[in-house]
Order: sequence, then structure tokens, then C-alpha cells
Amino acid sequence: MRVFLTGFMGAGKTVVGMRLAERLGIPFVDLDREIEERVGTGIRQIFETQGEAAFRQLERETLRAVLALPDAVVATGGGTFTFEANARLIGENGLSVFLNPPFATIVARIGGLGKTDRPLFRDETQALTLYRERLPAYRRADVTMDIGVEEGPEEVAARIALLIGNR
Repeated sequence: MRVFLTGFMGAGKTVVGMRLAERLGIPFVDLDREIEERVGTGIRQIFETQGEAAFRQLERETLRAVLALPDAVVATGGGTFTFEANARLIGENGLSVFLNPPFATIVARIGGLGKTDRPLFRDETQALTLYRERLPAYRRADVTMDIGVEEGPEEVAARIALLIGNR
């Protein structure tokens, strides 16, 4: 079983993914971390030195490599699922789950770090525009998991595990 967590940056894909993988007893893969390990540098540096197109190619290659694992919870990057080829690959090879907290929660989680650490988060206005552009793609996921303001990652992981158990 492969579960692919998708959603905007700051949605909780990594932290929920780690807890979900632990609950399910299967490996956890953070796609962005895998890319950084392959290249030996951070995502922001890849964007700055090689450009977004090169990053997206690395992302696609890394996504394909992850499919060698028969079972895994995969935290995708915020833009991964917005590319049709990636969405199709995910759809053919596992269950996609859109983590959907309120945008205000996303901004609060990212805070000032977003402006220095995340290459596509320059300010709240620009991020909101990008978020709105990506929503139609995220909504094509197999499951949408709306996340309450007070809901923690353990609770979200438990809800996803319950949902998977009922499928």
C-alpha cells in the first residue's frame, strides 16, 4: 500500500506522514528530503541555481524511484500533485490524500521561515494566489482530509489510518 499526502506547503504532509507511517508500520518518505539527498543541497538552492524546471524534473525522477517501495507513506512537495504526469503516476500507484487545513493555519505554521526557506513563499499575498491556483489540482486527490484549527498531526494520522482501514 502506498499513500501519497498532498497539499500546500505547511499543510502538515511531513509530520502527519511520519505519524501515519508509524501507525501503519510502513516506511515514510519525504519527497523533498529525498531530492535534497540525491543532489546534496537544499530545495531553495536548487531553485536558485538550477531553476524550477530542473527541480520539477528531479521531483518527477524521485517520485518514480519511490515507487520501488511496495509500501510507503509519501509526503509530496507542495507542487508535486499539480503536474498532471505526477498526479497520474500517483493515481496509478497508490491512494492520494489532500491535507486541507485553513490557509490561515498554513501561514501561521510557515511564519517568517517561509520567506527564507521556501522558494515559492515570498509573502502571504503571493502565497494565497499560489494556493488558490493549486486548489483544483489538490481537490482531484482520492480523499480530501479537512483539518480543523485545533487538530494535531496524531489525530489527522489516526483519521487517515481509519479511512484506509475502511477501504
